[in-house]
Amino acid sequence: MASYLDPLPCGPFTTPAAVLACCAVAQEQGMTEEDVRLLDAIADASLLLYYWTGRQFGLCSTTLRICRTCNCQNICRCNVNSIDLGVWPVVSLDGIRMNGEDQDIENFHIDEYHLLVRSGPQDPWPVCSNLWAAAGGPYDSEADHFVFEVEVTYGIEAPHLLERATRTLACELLNDACAAQCKLPERVTSVSRRGLSIEVASSQDLLQDRLTGIYVVDLAITTFNPSKMQSPSFVWTPQLQRNGNRRVYT
Repeated sequence: MASYLDPLPCGPFTTPAAVLACCAVAQEQGMTEEDVRLLDAIADASLLLYYWTGRQFGLCSTTLRICRTCNCQNICRCNVNSIDLGVWPVVSLDGIRMNGEDQDIENFHIDEYHLLVRSGPQDPWPVCSNLWAAAGGPYDSEADHFVFEVEVTYGIEAPHLLERATRTLACELLNDACAAQCKLPERVTSVSRRGLSIEVASSQDLLQDRLTGIYVVDLAITTFNPSKMQSPSFVWTPQLQRNGNRRVYT
């Protein structure tokens, strides 16, 4: 189970191999793809750009425990055509377990990026599910049918520009950590050649505008989040009925 305090809900926006291929300081320090300094820089860069771009991007893999509550004579069975998984957009269906065994995912599909639908005969869905039982454990027996869980990958894949910005920012964080030369002089606003006088934009002003002074990073931020939103937009109204699912993320 992922930690409740995990700052980045989805995976990083770039890979260690991609950063090593273009980051001089990582090469000079002899870093490998498993180097903690490199992994920390990628995680920090991804986290910063995740929030600076309005928490729009990232692919997440998770397991959902589902327990439907609906008005049926048999409280543990309910004839419904689909189940709202409660996450969006679902990009792949990775696994389903119910009735004490793993199901063939070819018999299911996703509609409207969030609805789990049977592709074959519309058999009743299991309703009651032990939200705490381990799959394959003593409470997941053929007689009990307690565990009903769905594994999915959801979210929006990071665009190439955002991946490039993450690589650049991760390298800059490594430069800072290793006391190497950074690209921060890109914040220069004026230069006096003879007196060697350089005027640099205020770091505080840049941070208030959610900019860094690094061209490709700021290009990604202003491209994908020009209105400086805190999170993706959504609409809620009291007229919308809540679905009857209870979910536990494992």
